[in-house]
Amino acid sequence: MKANGRVAGGVLLIVAALLDLTSCSKSATNQMTESGAASGASGMMQTGGALFNQLGGMSGVVALADAFGLKLAHDPVVSKILDAATISQTKLGLVNEVAKASGMAAPNPGVDLASTLSGKGIDATAANAMTSALAAAADELHIGAPQKTALVGLLTPIVNSLASK
Repeated sequence: MKANGRVAGGVLLIVAALLDLTSCSKSATNQMTESGAASGASGMMQTGGALFNQLGGMSGVVALADAFGLKLAHDPVVSKILDAATISQTKLGLVNEVAKASGMAAPNPGVDLASTLSGKGIDATAANAMTSALAAAADELHIGAPQKTALVGLLTPIVNSLASK
């Protein structure tokens, strides 16, 4: 139950951050509130494209994933539990997560962040290190605060749910 609550909280954080990014109209916000989760997912897809575009499209998202991968490889906690191949898959998974949140098809079929990281020994310390690595990568690339919040909001529920297993 804790993991489901964290995932739901993470999804709400993402939706809120993405709504801030696109300055949705009052009627769109009301529709999300009144219609429940189905509209929330739809609203996230509609507003998520703004995140993808604000990151510079595919080249910007890939640059972010590359910077994230370097941060993971150099983190003393994460580098002990994730090998180079897993870090490569994690980068591809991040690109897929941003694409999916943007309502786009995942460009790296068959790569799922949760599956890639499952069974790797992610604990609370590693989960925090991973979200810090993504935040640091975003800072390095001068990604704005709202976009950075949305990105961390994509990763946090995944790693936290793995850490609580």
